[in-house]
Amino acid sequence: MSGHRYFLGISCLLLMICCKKRVAENQRQTLKGMKRIFTILVITIFTILSCSENKSGTTKTNAIEIEKENKTETKNAKLETSDTLNSNNYSDLDSQTTYTKELDLFWIRDLEENANKKIGFISLSDIYPLSEHPDSLAIPNYENVDKNSLQYFKLNASYRKRVLSKTNISETDSLFIYDYSTDVLLSFPVRKLNVVAYLNDYMDIKDCPCSQSDYMIGFEVTKNYLIGLGKYFSEALVFIGKENPFTHGQMKAIVWQKIKAEKFPLGKSNLTEKQKEYKHKNTIKGQAYLYETKTHQIFIQDYTEPNNLIQVQDRHLIIIDKQSDNVVNETIFNNSEGTSVTPLNFGINNTNYPDLKEQWIGKLFKDKPEVIFGFEWVSFGCPSIIFVNSQNKYVQINCDNRH
Repeated sequence: MSGHRYFLGISCLLLMICCKKRVAENQRQTLKGMKRIFTILVITIFTILSCSENKSGTTKTNAIEIEKENKTETKNAKLETSDTLNSNNYSDLDSQTTYTKELDLFWIRDLEENANKKIGFISLSDIYPLSEHPDSLAIPNYENVDKNSLQYFKLNASYRKRVLSKTNISETDSLFIYDYSTDVLLSFPVRKLNVVAYLNDYMDIKDCPCSQSDYMIGFEVTKNYLIGLGKYFSEALVFIGKENPFTHGQMKAIVWQKIKAEKFPLGKSNLTEKQKEYKHKNTIKGQAYLYETKTHQIFIQDYTEPNNLIQVQDRHLIIIDKQSDNVVNETIFNNSEGTSVTPLNFGINNTNYPDLKEQWIGKLFKDKPEVIFGFEWVSFGCPSIIFVNSQNKYVQINCDNRH
């Protein structure tokens, strides 16, 4: 009987993996989705086999910079704008919190697998307002051309000018790519980059002619120039402007220390009872964690299902300033249809998967305070980067999520 129960348990786990994988494949808009599937699969295998943990070594960093531009005044079209961030954590509350959007960033996608092109692609579609007027279309009319050429094509000079004008990007700007996992910085003058249109992953060229909204429009960078970026470019961030906003060598992957649940400073929580009720019903306290910097204590309390202690449903984050002993940031992350909490310490403990480090902290930007991120995967919309000591500021990542 015990053998049958074990076999049944393994079968259920494998079925759960297949279901999660199918859902994720349907949702896969970016290579972040691939990373999410792979992580879930590997974590389950490691749980079943009870593999031992290894400590990872420090990552050797290097810096590469291609064709530096002269430093002039910072591009202000993307800075210091006021916006409202729709946080999953407080979506059920009566009032919304107003956040200040400090910066616009973009993701870079590797198109080699999906489009068979050795290209890094940066979509601008999230900031490119489309018009249905015939004289303002984002792409030409290609009704009478070979459909095979419609998946990916370069825009001519007039359409390029239209894209740059509507996105407030200048030919004298530069495109900066920074990989915080490898500490590599690359820069490319906008005037030397092609503007291209790429048919999104949910469309097939057999269905074309396709509308302009079916295309992702942005810059391409040949992979030969993307030296030093991590696998799939999944830890690379892109900024477009006059000056490089990124620092060098100041980001760290968080190594969490397990602590007893009673050490979690729940008594300092600033959440209202209604906000606390947003957690899943019937969850129980799981493992608690701590990470410390010179200036802050960062606490995590996980909440799991009573009959599945591996599956984290909710995660409570509290950041305390050491000098004042006050809470400076507090968030609850949830498993939901659109989000799921990420694993802790997986890429740290398992040296075979160094690219699966999720939580990062440090001074990412030259003129801004420390940031922290990597606590949840997002299926709908795009992720953002939060500041360690500020509850109401964030950095938007434009990911062109078509899900």
